[in-house]
Amino acid sequence: MPDVRYVCLSDLHFGAENSILTDVVPDKVIADPSRPSRAMTALVACLDEIVSHNQGGTKPTLILCGDILELALTTDNIAAMVFDRFVELAFPPSGSVFDSTVWYLPGNHDHHIWETARERQYAQYLRRRPLAEPLENPWHTTRMFTEHDPDWVDAELLTTLMRRHPHLQDVTVRAVYPNLGISSPDGRKCVVFHHGHFLESIYRLMSVVKDYMFPNRDRPQSVWEIEAENFAWIDFFWSTLGRSGEVGSDVGFVYASFQSDEAMDRLAHNLARGIKEHMHGHPIRATIESWALEPVIRHFARRIGEAERAQPTPALTPGAQEELKRYIDGPLYHQLRAEDRSPESLTFVFGHTHKPFQQPCPTERFPRGVHTYNTGGWVVDTLDPVPLQGGAAVLVDENLDAASLHLYQQRPDDSDYRVTVEQAEGQDGGEFLRRLRSIVEPGGQPWAEFSAAAAQLVRQRHADLRNILDRGGVTGAPRDR
Repeated sequence: MPDVRYVCLSDLHFGAENSILTDVVPDKVIADPSRPSRAMTALVACLDEIVSHNQGGTKPTLILCGDILELALTTDNIAAMVFDRFVELAFPPSGSVFDSTVWYLPGNHDHHIWETARERQYAQYLRRRPLAEPLENPWHTTRMFTEHDPDWVDAELLTTLMRRHPHLQDVTVRAVYPNLGISSPDGRKCVVFHHGHFLESIYRLMSVVKDYMFPNRDRPQSVWEIEAENFAWIDFFWSTLGRSGEVGSDVGFVYASFQSDEAMDRLAHNLARGIKEHMHGHPIRATIESWALEPVIRHFARRIGEAERAQPTPALTPGAQEELKRYIDGPLYHQLRAEDRSPESLTFVFGHTHKPFQQPCPTERFPRGVHTYNTGGWVVDTLDPVPLQGGAAVLVDENLDAASLHLYQQRPDDSDYRVTVEQAEGQDGGEFLRRLRSIVEPGGQPWAEFSAAAAQLVRQRHADLRNILDRGGVTGAPRDR
């Protein structure tokens, strides 16, 4: 029977107060990083149960596929301490659930980890470069296939956090960005992991603005070009702004306000009024400019609030499906070819949208189609349940067949929470699916405990968000979905 070889998790948002994996002080909506949440404990127990059935004795490799540390909406120390709680559970002295090498693909909320990793990589390059030779431009991406690359990039912050535990001195966390590829020995099968942020235009905003301003210039085609044009924007707004002292706390309230039209309208009005009050010159001109500015601010904020993860149905909107195909047929295909890979069978795993699913994706470059898996997410950022939102772990076996461990999806009734195992339609690997389903018994332990924990914490996070908006002076109805 095939063993689990890779376990992929994403969008854990460790440290975020709306993550069900972050413990929160009751009635205060303040993170308590000193202990794991009930859902975190149960999640690791579920993964340990899966891995314990491996027959070959090989520990699976953990792939953390972005937005693992919440660097946008909390402070570094809180995010780091919640990550510590996960490490204590998943890598205990008695025996780790996972292999000693961890792969880390930064997302938009922890993009700054990639910035620090690539700067460290460039510093190492400078030490080796002779003074007489010219310097290359810093690299914005890594190779996709780096499993046996001697020049792999260390995600130093994560490696350091793990090695603070005395028994984990041999653990390394390797940063790969934005795509990680795993290939079969003959090259015919390939699984690619990507956080998913490049599938939405808001994270390519600088490229979009450039196209508007200079329509005759070529659009970025490679992952390098996309990242080079947009890294500063992603790093600023999505990965560092929320940590900017008291301003950062206010940014957190702005993020929460995306869930209420009344809250968003009020913030847009206040911002436009503040700008008007600080404008110099003729008062009529200032009034006209601020009047014109308010709808622009409101439109921009609503564009962020209407991102793919905020759409209740379907799993992927038609626009997102086109963006997914465009990314696979464009930047991803070109990177595969640049690294001399032409797989016949391709599986694409991503997160970011917080809606777990598995489905085939027809593309032009891959005639046999691509099997896509989404890992979902672990935050609750709505006032009411969104049935498609939830979290999953994508499991890949030694034959590079994939399956999704659907751990939870938001439900109005606690009794409807249930752990299941799913596979994309038309995918090979039925033996792997049968094995996993023989292990997962939703009514038994640890599966039932996880479902109970998820139901309780999702319900609590809905109430927490309402309290946050109430504290901000906004009690309006939630955004129409």
